[in-house]
Amino acid sequence: MTSLTALLTGLNTSGLDVALPGIARHFDASAAQASWMILGYLLAGTVLLLVWGRLADLFGRCRLYQTGIAVFTAASIGCALAPDAWWLVLGRIIQGVGASAVIANTTALLADAFPPERLPRALGVNATLISATQAAGPLLGGALTKLQGWSGIFWASGAAGLVACGWAAYVLRPDHGPGSAEKFDVAGALLSVLFLGGGALALTESGTRGWTSGTVVLSAAVSLSALLVFPLVQRRQRHPLVDPWLFRDRRRAMALLAAFLTAMSYFSVVLVMSLYLQTVEHLDVLSAGFQVMLMSVGAMLASPAAGRLATRHPARLLASAGTATSALGIALLVLALSLGPPAPAGLIGLGLFLTGVGAGLFGVPNTGELMSLVPAHRRGIANGVRSILQNAGYLISSVVALALVAGHGTSGPGGPDGAGSPLPAATGGPAALVGHHRLALLVLLGLCLAATASSLLRGGAHRPVPHPALTTPPSAPHRPGPGPGGSGRTKGTE
Repeated sequence: MTSLTALLTGLNTSGLDVALPGIARHFDASAAQASWMILGYLLAGTVLLLVWGRLADLFGRCRLYQTGIAVFTAASIGCALAPDAWWLVLGRIIQGVGASAVIANTTALLADAFPPERLPRALGVNATLISATQAAGPLLGGALTKLQGWSGIFWASGAAGLVACGWAAYVLRPDHGPGSAEKFDVAGALLSVLFLGGGALALTESGTRGWTSGTVVLSAAVSLSALLVFPLVQRRQRHPLVDPWLFRDRRRAMALLAAFLTAMSYFSVVLVMSLYLQTVEHLDVLSAGFQVMLMSVGAMLASPAAGRLATRHPARLLASAGTATSALGIALLVLALSLGPPAPAGLIGLGLFLTGVGAGLFGVPNTGELMSLVPAHRRGIANGVRSILQNAGYLISSVVALALVAGHGTSGPGGPDGAGSPLPAATGGPAALVGHHRLALLVLLGLCLAATASSLLRGGAHRPVPHPALTTPPSAPHRPGPGPGGSGRTKGTE
């Protein structure tokens, strides 16, 4: 069940990367509108992850999970019916709201259903299926856009969402949370939304408006103010939104940091290469989708292997090997662009494949270790923190990549070449376009190397700091689970 919905939400990132030029061209969209078709989804999904994670711990994961599927499905159909570019952006934002409720619960549901010794394998299967859809995403997005027009990818998402709604109703048992006397931290939730929303808005708008724009300055000020007040409020809360205990163990803290940096480093590789292949080498959308899908193929092949290896080898070793492999792949892409245009297709394919292999090797052991170091009644917020850092990495990666590729300039709606996407200005010729794309990849490479260092710094295995709640149980006990670490809430989530 979790695999189907995670794949569904993933399709609306990798598939849309390739379909974006065609969609923007249909609406004669400006560079800002085209950017927001991607960034609006990521922004909404990032802002609410902490809130959904904590609400799931308090009131039940399954109900929130099913609500997220329903919202995502309705928004997908709304996107397909959008009459203009800004309506499509609004639909994408609502899609992100629904997707965040799904993402915030996926890993926690798996951690509830499987004991620690089986969790890496379960995560490996889940990650493999996600990678399979992400592999098909660029190709499917290109095919649907070419055969059915700009709305094809959204109709497909809506149809798959309806199936997911029915399956979730059948598979997931109703739950009502653990029955804890803990209260929801409303003040912390509002501050987190202001901090994340303001910061994300400032980042997304800075590329087109400039850092001195009133919108950017106001958004940044709101974000900074909320960030300064947030820890003060959390210290006064008996049950804070973000439990400081999560960061007191070195392995947990460095696993979270590595997840953030890894997400920033690899997420926009598909976007950068898709735009390069279509705007510099003038490939059609289907051909570009076929090439960039190699990255997800690599992740799909590596994820199940990572699940098996994680039961026998330290997470530090596997995760660090993963980020180092991704760094090698991105370095090969930089080299390929330096040799073109046209860049050697074999070198591009190898670089994309290795980047995906590294992502697959990193994700399973890193997430598995984090979940194994967290008690069951804190997995929702722990996964919420992990997901929000990961999604924030996706958002920042997209903003930085779009800004660098575009060179902060366009010649009007649709870009200088009429492609209807956030494309670089025509000044400087093909060499300048290649330089923009190569610079974006170099920045992503630097982030990947930083992720490798963070993963190595988590240290070796040691006994984690126990959670205070384990010595002072909640007022009402959790339901008995099917095994160690199980919650008994699902009929089966794999």
